[in-house]
Amino acid sequence: MEKCAYQMLYAGQLLANYATVSQDKYGFFLCREGEADILLGNRSFHIEAGVLCLYTPYTFIRIVRHSENIDGYLMEGELDAIQPALSSIPAAERFAIRSHPCVKLGVEQSQRLERAVEALNVHAELERSATKSMSVRLLHLQVQVLLQALCLEVLEIYFNCIPIEELTQDREERIFNGFLMSAFRNSARERAVTFYADELHLSPNYLSFVVKNKSGRTAMQWIETFVVLKAQHYLRQTRLSIKEIAYKLHFPDQSVFGRYFKKHSGVSPTEYRRGTQDANLPLP
Repeated sequence: MEKCAYQMLYAGQLLANYATVSQDKYGFFLCREGEADILLGNRSFHIEAGVLCLYTPYTFIRIVRHSENIDGYLMEGELDAIQPALSSIPAAERFAIRSHPCVKLGVEQSQRLERAVEALNVHAELERSATKSMSVRLLHLQVQVLLQALCLEVLEIYFNCIPIEELTQDREERIFNGFLMSAFRNSARERAVTFYADELHLSPNYLSFVVKNKSGRTAMQWIETFVVLKAQHYLRQTRLSIKEIAYKLHFPDQSVFGRYFKKHSGVSPTEYRRGTQDANLPLP
């Protein structure tokens, strides 16, 4: 069965201190209502209605805070699905997206994007509900074309808008964000708070205080989150065996990894992998 090339997420369901890594996906968020502070990599941005944010593969994303009425279009696309649109953009321009990921749109530009998103969603729903094989094939082709059209629309609008400058960060924010980035990079091997405290030239107690003060979560909880995110990526996106994944994440054996994953995910690695495979099947 063919895997869905993109997914739409619900902005209203995002929580403050939500964090993830884009892994091998490109994505964008068009804010329609409300406002938020977000972290992309180690840089902070304030977004509000009319702001478009793009992110590239392996970007660390954290929602620092958001208003209750936050709403908008949040879409992620597989790298292979987005690549045809990106191939028309020079490499230097693609690097600009990492440097200046957020831009302010005008009303007409926001409406253009909303229309493109709605057209894609309508045809994707028609494809899911189609029963005749010819209709499924033709609608699938339409969805592919509309996805490329949406990607080109996003890029054309992005490169014609003024970038939003990043927010300044105080000392504790720099410490916290530095910890997050290091934990993202090193958590597969290093799972002790003392490692990150030494790296930042801080005492473990002070680092723990800053992390808890800034996020409401402990440093260990963040480390565990990144380990689970990496495990979920390997289970979802690779054919590695569970034993091989345990080895890559530096667990002593498969059983220890299985217990760790179930404790933090609620399901075993096998159940998680089976669930993601089932989720990719077309609806009857």
